[in-house]
Amino acid sequence: MKFENEVKNETLIIRVKDTTFDARGVKQFKRDMFLAISESDFKNIVVNLENVRMVDSTGLGGLLFAKRQTDIRGGRCYLINPKPRILSLLKISKLENIFELARSEQEALTATA
Repeated sequence: MKFENEVKNETLIIRVKDTTFDARGVKQFKRDMFLAISESDFKNIVVNLENVRMVDSTGLGGLLFAKRQTDIRGGRCYLINPKPRILSLLKISKLENIFELARSEQEALTATA
């Protein structure tokens, strides 16, 4: 699985490059996040899901891991452009109010400033 990470201001932006966020990618996702934590100081996390069509329960666990990291730092966790199918999974899992949603990375960055 491919991810692209960037830190802007106090926000870690994680761009998921694959169409499926599942067990194969969560280990890499967490590893990349730990690496980013060790290299920079951030408070917020933005996970860009605009390319992702499917998230399984393991992927959902990875997103919750990101949310916990922001809770520890007193920050916010945004999901960018989740597809309706992913929104449905969040609702079924009763997690729709856990994450903040934004239409773009810039919208999320503006909200965290």
